[in-house]
Amino acid sequence: MPKGADIMVLEQVEIVERNGLKVVVKRFSDIQGLKWIGLIPFKSFYPFTFSAAGRLERECNFLTQPHSQIKTPKIYRVDWERKILEREYVEGVKLSDIDVLEAAEKLAKILASLHREGWCLGDPKPSNFIIGNGQIYIIDCEQAVKTQNETYRIWDLVSSFFLLRLYKPLEAFKGDWRLQMFHIFSDNYLKAGGSSKLLEQYYKMLRDFLK
Repeated sequence: MPKGADIMVLEQVEIVERNGLKVVVKRFSDIQGLKWIGLIPFKSFYPFTFSAAGRLERECNFLTQPHSQIKTPKIYRVDWERKILEREYVEGVKLSDIDVLEAAEKLAKILASLHREGWCLGDPKPSNFIIGNGQIYIIDCEQAVKTQNETYRIWDLVSSFFLLRLYKPLEAFKGDWRLQMFHIFSDNYLKAGGSSKLLEQYYKMLRDFLK
């Protein structure tokens, strides 16, 4: 890290300014991986990795592959020994900061596209996406895997529903807002080429969780 760099610390991420250029420096550690421990009961639904090396490898694999409907920041440097990733800084607005129904629509389309490509995210929370330069970027994908496993895709759909709820303003919905959210998400997932079979299984699992 250059002397005199301006640094803003955001948990495991630092935004470093070098010669007027902002660079994101992300450090992966096993201690930070403990945040995923609470998901151990759900490992039958998704193959979460808790190790720093595993999360760094998954993030690099996803960021270095082309994707049709989503942009990824450029990787500048990877230090595999120290488990550090340096990448492009993306200016924009997070999906978690826009209207929750609009976020649901965009997230559904993103997941449909990635599922068609054979990718699952595992952690599709809205704050992992940024709208910038007229495009949607993913900035955190350390649980992403390339797979055809339908259970993992269903996990993406179900977890999206609950993660979107975390960003719902208290006054945003009246009546059965959960049904409204489901229809918006489901309709846009189908319109973007998502599987109707997966949606049926998603609904069944969601219904079980909400009982």
